[in-house]
Amino acid sequence: MENNQSPLTTRRLVGSVYTRWGREDCPSNGTELVYSGIAGGGWYGYTGSAVNYVCLPHHPEFIKGDSSGGDATIYGAEYQTNYFGQGLYDNDVPCAVCRAVGKSSVHMIPGKINCYGNWHQEYYGRLAANANTHKAGSEYVCVDHVAQFREGGGSNANGKLFFKVGAKCGSLPCPPYYDMAPMSCVVCSK
Repeated sequence: MENNQSPLTTRRLVGSVYTRWGREDCPSNGTELVYSGIAGGGWYGYTGSAVNYVCLPHHPEFIKGDSSGGDATIYGAEYQTNYFGQGLYDNDVPCAVCRAVGKSSVHMIPGKINCYGNWHQEYYGRLAANANTHKAGSEYVCVDHVAQFREGGGSNANGKLFFKVGAKCGSLPCPPYYDMAPMSCVVCSK
């Protein structure tokens, strides 16, 4: 089988997708915006809530004829601290789904702001998750170091929440970690 595509064309066909939390745009480093949206997920206090954060589109579409109600619920997300940036507390979290053109792998590394070896930095920031004291679990996500908020979303409506993550000494060696030091993160592609 012959490959009649140029290396440049083949490179444009390859790409990995990732979510940039805290921004509605993609880095200007060869990535393309798939869509921008609003961060969301399960309610922070429900024991059965979905764990993952999701990037909900600004213009949802619904299937006609589906009845209302359900046993699971999705909520918008908000910052629960100014740690991610001044004036962000209680504001809604924007997100962007980005495609790293020509890159086949994307990975978030907690505790780093630079990528290893020949991996390419998509963005870096601060590690976020739900609070330990809340019933609902969450995943760790990387909020951009220049986080933004969604205009008009400054009420304390809760939902899926973003808190800063601290490193806890014990099983985690200190040094090189420091007890409850806020964790950084980087999203890398290759």
